[in-house]
Parts: sequence; C-alpha cells; structure tokens
Amino acid sequence: MNISQINAESRFEVLCRSYVCAVFEVLEFHIQSDAGVQATQLFWAVGVLADHKSHYLGAWHVQDPKDAGWRAIVSDLQDRGVERLRIVIGPDPVEIRATMAPCYRDCAVLPASAALAHPLIESTLAGHRQYVERALEVANSLSLHLKRAADRHGPFADVAAAAALLRLSADRCICRDGLDPSVPVHVWRSTEPMAPTAAVN
Repeated sequence: MNISQINAESRFEVLCRSYVCAVFEVLEFHIQSDAGVQATQLFWAVGVLADHKSHYLGAWHVQDPKDAGWRAIVSDLQDRGVERLRIVIGPDPVEIRATMAPCYRDCAVLPASAALAHPLIESTLAGHRQYVERALEVANSLSLHLKRAADRHGPFADVAAAAALLRLSADRCICRDGLDPSVPVHVWRSTEPMAPTAAVN
C-alpha cells in the first residue's frame, strides 16, 4: 500500500466543514517511465454542500484504496477542515465504513454501484435523496470529462502531472457546466512556496 498526497494544492487548500454527500471514484491512466508505459490510478472525490454547490475535494495516488489508504485519505480531509460527511459513496463500502465511522459520526456509506437503490435512501436518508442525486450527477459528469482529458493527454511524465491535469479539468468542467466553482469562497491559499509532498505508507 502506498498513497502519496500528490495533489500539492491540497496542503494549502481549506475545504468546507460539512458536506452532505461525497463521491469517490478511481481514474486509470498511464505513466511514461524508463521501463516503458505503465498503468496506474488516481483516486479522486467531489463533495456536495447543503446548498447543492459542488467542490472538487482532491486526488490521491492509490495502488489499492483500502485499509491504510482510506485512513490516509480521511486524515487528509480532516487536516483540510472537513468535520462532517453525512453520506459517502465509493467502490469499497465496507472499508470506507470501517474508516469513516470513528472519524465522522452518523456517516452513511453507500456502494457506488447501487447508491440510489440502497434501502437507506428509502428510510433513514429519505430526506437526503436529492443530495445523493446531485452528487452522482456531478461525479458522473466529472468522470467522463476527466477520462477524456487523460486520454487526450496520453502517458504522463509522473503522477503529479496527472493530478494537476485532473484539478484543472475538474475546475473547468464544474464552471462550464454550471456545477459551481470547485474551491470554497473562504479558501485561504498560501503565498509561500509549496513544500514537496511526502508519501504515506
């Protein structure tokens, strides 16, 4: 397991305190190395606020988004100010639930494959269905846009270059499609040089 916090901007980007729904997805792409072209992944996420605005939450270099990987992602979100996640949708609901439960009280985790059909949507989360629909709408739009951007670019020099393209593409997609700016209005950005990011093992 090796997750690198390669989204350098995240070290200086404060997110909102509370998101009603967050969707996590995986993007596969290729890196050009001395050994040739190699396939790898970036795990990215988008969150929806109570006013339905959406924020691109960041990207993480993952080889297997489980256990220590999810803990690193949650730790990063907490460090950047996220205190509450009501609903999380992702590919590994069991692993996500085990990690989120101690950190985010009352966090409901839904599988990406059947979020809207989950029994919780018709019971406990009945009043939150609109937020789940909104989050999935934004995530689906971003997923297609980011995949096209990565395919057009071709093999990247490194993972950091791919992460930078994802953020730029996500910002453009959210603004173009009227999905609201991906950066909260109260964000403080440091004017100091960004320090190299470290890997979380």
